[in-house]
Amino acid sequence: MDKDLHREVLLDATASVILRHGVSGATISRIQEESGLSRGMINLHFQSKDNLIRELAIHMTREYNAAWQNFTSQAPEEVSTPEHAAARLQALFETDFSEAVLNKRSARLTFAFRAEPELQALGTGYTETRGTDLHDHVRNCCHVLCKACGTQGDPEKVAMAIMSLLEGLWTDFHAHPDEFSRGNAVEICQTTARAFFPGYF
Repeated sequence: MDKDLHREVLLDATASVILRHGVSGATISRIQEESGLSRGMINLHFQSKDNLIRELAIHMTREYNAAWQNFTSQAPEEVSTPEHAAARLQALFETDFSEAVLNKRSARLTFAFRAEPELQALGTGYTETRGTDLHDHVRNCCHVLCKACGTQGDPEKVAMAIMSLLEGLWTDFHAHPDEFSRGNAVEICQTTARAFFPGYF
């Protein structure tokens, strides 16, 4: 196997081990057994278990960003008009609760990472959503829509309300995955957005 494939196998194996044993239980021995690769191969690519887990957190964040950016790219490119801003927020709502993005694996890993102080120290963009491209995207849409609708209140706080709603619904999925309705989650986001931005959603 080439170098990139080795890394991919190790990252996937680490995710599987964390799902079964938690971050603290993700030992080199378990990762080695799951991946079928040698301890030396793990050391060659990542030098340590901590580096491997950090790389997995970064890898997952890049995958998440690529997913919502790809989905919203199907909406109008600009957010200069309220119609375009609304379309891009709607696209975000739909992708954030799609099976490809939100599933038992992604939710459990996300919350496992957030419980680890060392992973939190990576900063915004890896284990959280504030201060990220996603946050900037929601903020830009809210500024355009608040101005068009005459929305009372600070657009920054409106954006934070929507971000908090998205994160809260992810938490609800994490706690009750078998009872969670993706359609209801999108509708909750639409209802909230409609309250802030009358005439849209």
